[in-house]
Amino acid sequence: MLYALLPGRRMDTAAYVERRRIELARQLDLALASTVRYGPFRGMRLGPDTAWSVADRAPMLLGLYEQEVLESLGETGGRKAFVNLGAGDGYYGVGALVSGLCQRSYCYEMGEKGRRIIGDTARLNGVEDRVEIRGKADPGFYRDLPADVIDDCVLFIDIEGAEFELLDEAAFDAFGNAVIFLELHDWFFEDGAQRMQTLRCNAAATHAITEMTMAARDLSSFAELREYSDSDRWLLCSEGRGRQMGWMRFDPKRAGTVA
Repeated sequence: MLYALLPGRRMDTAAYVERRRIELARQLDLALASTVRYGPFRGMRLGPDTAWSVADRAPMLLGLYEQEVLESLGETGGRKAFVNLGAGDGYYGVGALVSGLCQRSYCYEMGEKGRRIIGDTARLNGVEDRVEIRGKADPGFYRDLPADVIDDCVLFIDIEGAEFELLDEAAFDAFGNAVIFLELHDWFFEDGAQRMQTLRCNAAATHAITEMTMAARDLSSFAELREYSDSDRWLLCSEGRGRQMGWMRFDPKRAGTVA
């Protein structure tokens, strides 16, 4: 037992776990024909390439990836547009269209490979004419969006700490009618607590805040997983994160706004 806790041994174990996650994800991807089977994005097809760990594909296919966020996102249907900062492979940006949550998607992604994969994923799902792919989102990025988009959209942000640069009072005011989802990265910074306080203050006039964190997963209903061992089932739903993640949902306070 003590041997397993030694630093070198922990690194070996972590590497093995990640390799196993990748193996299992590839097995499930083949079994499900790279098609999301459960959750709001059910029916979405995922391409063969990825800009991040292929291991995350397993929980995506099962509708378990960031499940709390997905379920909350599913409550915002009927919006004109989905604006995605840090769009990655297009899982959310394309998934929002496949699911019918939004009519049009604007995907901001700084990585060239990610932008290419977003385009491939959009074509694979037949929604390429409704996806606009852009580069990095800089402060004031919203000035380049149509006014009717800003006024009736879901703004979805996962930009590895850069959210504290973009989400000033002016940004929250501009998106005063939007529902905003934000993955939190305050722990990236020594002054993370102060950054969070500033973020809350910036949103206070326009949005009400709901905080979310990763909760339990129920694997009992997945027929596809019944032949897997207990350990492998939990690895299939793992997101491989180094800590428990948190998100915020910002709902507009303006009278007459439908969340």
